[in-house]
Amino acid sequence: MALERRCKDWITSFLDYTENSEPPELYRLWTGISCIAACLQRKVYLSWEGKIFPNLYVVLVGPSGCRKGTAMRPGRSLLDEVGAKLSAEAVTREALIRRIKRSGEFAGGVEDINMHSSLTIFSEELTVFLGYSNVLLMSHLCNWFDCQDEWTYETKNQGTDNIRNIWVNMIGATTPSLLQSTLPQDAVGGGLTSRIIFVYEDEPGKIVPAPFLTEHEQDLREDLANDLTYMLAQKGEMKYTKEFLQAWFSC
Repeated sequence: MALERRCKDWITSFLDYTENSEPPELYRLWTGISCIAACLQRKVYLSWEGKIFPNLYVVLVGPSGCRKGTAMRPGRSLLDEVGAKLSAEAVTREALIRRIKRSGEFAGGVEDINMHSSLTIFSEELTVFLGYSNVLLMSHLCNWFDCQDEWTYETKNQGTDNIRNIWVNMIGATTPSLLQSTLPQDAVGGGLTSRIIFVYEDEPGKIVPAPFLTEHEQDLREDLANDLTYMLAQKGEMKYTKEFLQAWFSC
């Protein structure tokens, strides 16, 4: 039996599900948005001066104790449950490239994107993932953001890797000081940072002495997982609605 959506608005339901927790709402909001992107992958696109694919680079930034990782964990748990393709939190550049290539799968019936190589980087400690001034990896991330139809990587001893229809999505977390030490000077103001949505908060949202799931929240989790599974099955072009266009033009 084909799945049907249960949540009227997935983001609103995710915020409701995580309401009884300490992270600020902005952290929880962008975690939810990143989860949707992780499931849509390159199977889905929007026609807007060409094809726009739903990948994002999101980094939660704040001092230690702002509950950045706490905000991300419910999203990670849901993505693990539905089988979204995620990278390891600590991985070499070469291993990451191989992981993206192995993520390739056939999306039958999707015009021009029959094969896609989609992977989400989900790292609570972005510095661990990026390393310090790792210019080559940051250069690759810049290239991958544009979802090239074919991306080629030549290795010294193992020949050439050709990756068809690459698509990389990323959500990570870090502190301001670690962010400064991780990124080389030439990455600031352009390059990689121009592709990242930085979400900053300087304190937790609230204190929650009893962060236990209620029966309502447990039901919400089932609905959220169901809808992410539904999203994983979607493919093809997304269509505009009148409401979307009206909202866009009013911005």
